[in-house]
Amino acid sequence: MLNKNLLKAAIAKAGTTQEKLAENIGISSNTLSSRMTGASCFDTEEIDLICEALGIVNNSEKADIFLASPSQIWEEAPEKGA
Repeated sequence: MLNKNLLKAAIAKAGTTQEKLAENIGISSNTLSSRMTGASCFDTEEIDLICEALGIVNNSEKADIFLASPSQIWEEAPEKGA
């Protein structure tokens, strides 16, 4: 599962925007947004292109972003009634 907060941080750290990243990897900004919200999943080619575009070379960082455990996702979810 994707850790969207870490991906957003990596985008900001790279000094780019979601729109520019989408353009750089050859997908629409709507598709990137859909993938980041979990409505659909990144394929391995897209992950490689994102890592290249953002300068992510550390395998641990890649795993933290693109292989977030379900418990990490759960912790980020808003509480009921909040």
